[in-house]
Amino acid sequence: MIKNKSIAVLPFVNLSNNIDNEYFCDGLTEEIIYALAKIKDLVVTSRTSSFYFKNKKVTANEIREKLKVATFIEGSVRASKKKMRITVQMIDTLEDFHFWSKTFDRNPDDIFEIQDEISLFIAEKLREHVGHIEIEDKLVEPIDVPVNIYREYLKGRYYLMKLDYDSSLKAIEIFKSIIKKSPKFANPYLDINQAYTFMGTMGLLPAFEAFQKAQPFFEKAMSLNPNSSRVQLNLSWIECWQNWNLKKAFEHANKALEIQQADDIYLTISNFLTVEGKLDAARNYLDKALQLDPYAAINHHYKGFLYYLQEDYSTAIPFLKKALELDPMLPFPPIYIGICLLMSGKPNEALTYFGSLEGVSVKDLTKLGGKTMCYAKLNETEKCNDGLKELETYLTTALVDKAFTFLILVNALLGNNEKVVDLVTQAYHSRLPLILLLNPSPILKPVKNHKGFKEIMLKAIPDNVNYKQKKKYKQSLLDTDEIKNYSKELELIMEDYKLYLNPDLSLKDLASYLELPANYVSQLLNLGFQKNFSEYVNSYRVNEFKERVLLEEYKGLTLMAVAYDSGFNSKTVFNTFFKKIEGTTPNSYLRSNQAN
Repeated sequence: MIKNKSIAVLPFVNLSNNIDNEYFCDGLTEEIIYALAKIKDLVVTSRTSSFYFKNKKVTANEIREKLKVATFIEGSVRASKKKMRITVQMIDTLEDFHFWSKTFDRNPDDIFEIQDEISLFIAEKLREHVGHIEIEDKLVEPIDVPVNIYREYLKGRYYLMKLDYDSSLKAIEIFKSIIKKSPKFANPYLDINQAYTFMGTMGLLPAFEAFQKAQPFFEKAMSLNPNSSRVQLNLSWIECWQNWNLKKAFEHANKALEIQQADDIYLTISNFLTVEGKLDAARNYLDKALQLDPYAAINHHYKGFLYYLQEDYSTAIPFLKKALELDPMLPFPPIYIGICLLMSGKPNEALTYFGSLEGVSVKDLTKLGGKTMCYAKLNETEKCNDGLKELETYLTTALVDKAFTFLILVNALLGNNEKVVDLVTQAYHSRLPLILLLNPSPILKPVKNHKGFKEIMLKAIPDNVNYKQKKKYKQSLLDTDEIKNYSKELELIMEDYKLYLNPDLSLKDLASYLELPANYVSQLLNLGFQKNFSEYVNSYRVNEFKERVLLEEYKGLTLMAVAYDSGFNSKTVFNTFFKKIEGTTPNSYLRSNQAN
């Protein structure tokens, strides 16, 4: 189903001969996407999927089918030193007609005003076309840097978003140059942090080295702009993958989501839930990421990875192959395509697949590690031992993370449980991020009950319920003790994850966190709280509204803006539940409490 209030912004076309204008066109598109994503009622396609169509001729129907949006924006930019003409069109994808277009003739130095003006125009015209959406007075905050510096910054972003090693290094060089000229400009610090984090995550640099290089730049960015969604998202990554503190990781990720709905935030939360072993909940968040960014290779990879963790190998492989189709250089999918073949009883096919890999897959040990896993499964002892010895030589190199991963998996396939525990212990003491995703791995099932393994896992992630015995439920519904215990667990989940802030939260979503069928959770709410799903969730939203509306930072907002920030997506629902719970209207409540 395509939501009426959904939109994609296609890359603006550069009609000038100057390559520098290409950077501006991409930056303008990116900024408009970012600005529109701040509007709570609006589903905005993320950058990766929008830019998938750059320099491609597509019809309105194709956009509707491929991006699942009701509306899209297209535009062009023609610029000289003294004048810039920007043309914007808004197209209804169902009816295939241009219901709004406008040409902006502006001074090139007025970049920030242009970005805000266009974003507001789009939002206003969209509201006229699809119905009410709450729009702030400003969507783009001006940046206190000279225009020439900002244009150089857009050039850095251009290279950063190419998402490869050489381009990342070039982007870092540009951003460092900008920092020397404008040391109080927060964005370049964040982007350098992103570049190093990307290289560490993708195995292009050792994770420890990459995170170490990224850290001072992030700390500086945080000191300059602590409340941006990007800062909060980065804090969540640090808390999870470096500090191994999932509770704080969720807190920061949810703060980021409050500021802006974006696919990378949903993907991040999905990753955290995967670490916790809550795979159904993880898939729910990943589906939200895919809705916003259906052409992001990493989103398809993680969808396949989740199916792999749930041992649904035949379903996993098409998603992994789709990820490679979208980004042939993405290093992770080949690993799990081969492993899925191996674990589905096709070791010879897996061996052929790993043996055929070229390029980046060779460099990151996928070929060597994958073939060694196959030899373990095929009982080819000599070849397997040779592979293990070669993998061990990489433990002192930049590929230490991957080497540890394959050594652990191969030894698990061989049944060398003590060796697995020894390797996992070494990885734990080296603070390698890979350890956080070991427990859900199907290959490690035989070792999960090993005392040493459980001890290490519980040290790494103390609150992970998946390290305890998996919940089992009867065919009959919940008894009194179960209702009591699950009620406590549900309250903790609501407080820790703040699920009620998600306006699209469903009973199914809630059930996935408890790892119970939806039918059971419905009974739990009725008997444990004497409420149905809507009453239960909206009671949290009402309390959230009551706290926020009295805060100084919310005084300039309308009551509905605060309500939307508290998780409501309807004025009628908000007013109805507020009066039902509080016995008064939101306006009366505010007046009464302000007077006190």
